[in-house]
Amino acid sequence: MNVKDILLVQVDACHKNTWFVSLINSIDNLTEEQANWKSNESTNSIFEVVNHLIFYNKRYLNRFKGVQNEENVDNNTFRNVEELSWNDTAKRIHDIMSEWKIAIEDSDANKLDDWASELTHLSIHTAYHTGQILFIRKLQGSWDEKNGVEG
Repeated sequence: MNVKDILLVQVDACHKNTWFVSLINSIDNLTEEQANWKSNESTNSIFEVVNHLIFYNKRYLNRFKGVQNEENVDNNTFRNVEELSWNDTAKRIHDIMSEWKIAIEDSDANKLDDWASELTHLSIHTAYHTGQILFIRKLQGSWDEKNGVEG
């Protein structure tokens, strides 16, 4: 297995269920009310966590593609920068994850070798926050165990 194959496995695991629940599956069928729910004011909502993932995944994707990012003047990466509805936000993260897969597939081995560490950490970051989303859903009672990974 080469670097490209490993990175594609990681991106796929964040995008569709494998050994663990994927990010995309973790936010599927959530209402806007559920996405905005917080157990208390010191925690983030699922909506905020997904905004955070959009922020980092899109910035790294732009860098990977050689696209200039806007300067970030706001330290709050959990905020809804694009002011999207929940459904549009869920679609946005899905689209970004799909873009990542295509970008990796279309890249040569040298570029992927150069980016392997950053892409690995980005996948781990996404998986970490997916776990948070599942925990929030279980706290609010909106997670159906049948949507977990079988086997």
